[in-house]
Amino acid sequence: MRKLRFSLVSLLLLSVCGLAVFVFWAGQRPPAHYLSDLRSEIIGTAAPASGAADAGANLLLIRPQLFATDYQSPAHLRLKLAAALEQAKSAGLLGPQTLVALPEHIGTWLMGANEKVEFYQARNRQQVRDWLLLGNPWLATKALLLNLDADRLDEALLRMKAKQMAATYQQLFSGLAREYQITLLAGSILLPAPHLENGQLRSGSGVLRNLSLVFAKDGQILNSYTEAWPWHPDEDEPQQFNLNGKRWLVERDWRAGYPQSVLRLPDGRRSAPLFLRGKLSWPIGGATRAIELTPKQVPQASETPGSHLLNLWLGPQ
Repeated sequence: MRKLRFSLVSLLLLSVCGLAVFVFWAGQRPPAHYLSDLRSEIIGTAAPASGAADAGANLLLIRPQLFATDYQSPAHLRLKLAAALEQAKSAGLLGPQTLVALPEHIGTWLMGANEKVEFYQARNRQQVRDWLLLGNPWLATKALLLNLDADRLDEALLRMKAKQMAATYQQLFSGLAREYQITLLAGSILLPAPHLENGQLRSGSGVLRNLSLVFAKDGQILNSYTEAWPWHPDEDEPQQFNLNGKRWLVERDWRAGYPQSVLRLPDGRRSAPLFLRGKLSWPIGGATRAIELTPKQVPQASETPGSHLLNLWLGPQ
């Protein structure tokens, strides 16, 4: 009996030590080497010799080429987007009447910030989910206790990080609008019950909603829009906002098999489709498994790697 008791105590101690080692390992976030393609190509009419300030208004669609490593930290994502904006600035495409638009769900993958290095090397959705769990053992424990299915587990992973995601989204895109003195349609982010509180974006505990903010040149929120999740055609009115006395509409569509948006210009024209490029998986509950966040087989504006900048002049406003 004494040997049995000793064996049980030893097993318990080993288990506790093993658990402690695992929790310590899961909490480690060693710095990883970051290497990304910062190239971009401008597609569209160049700025007149006099510069963008005299050319009237223009719409600049950015289809950034993004990979998991671009979301290791907000600084990485900012570097990627700032490189594209610097290219546009050098080409004279950023002026006081410029509207820059980013794709749908560019903010949603902020849920992948500050994870373990192995997470960014995942090759499919299952590996993405597994490494999120391994890197967040308390959530993994909760998931096991609640016996969450795959969709609810994906949603739980997002909810776990929603508070920080909301703060990062606003800080990142507000900062870019202010730094480059542009009006910025900042793409969208999926959050539970997103709302504005004293000018700050907050996440709540309600249902998931897809949110998109427009930031003015001073970094302040110019327009806020949310729509149902999962997306359903004709369930929500298009996002609309006024800029320089003109009305803009943002029409979203998933029927192509990936999230995309099209801007309806004040003169009635429709822009080219706006979507993410690169390679990102989509471990978010509620999205059909046939949906791809970054589509693989769609018409591209160019075969050139890197981000694509599609510019459209609107004439004097």
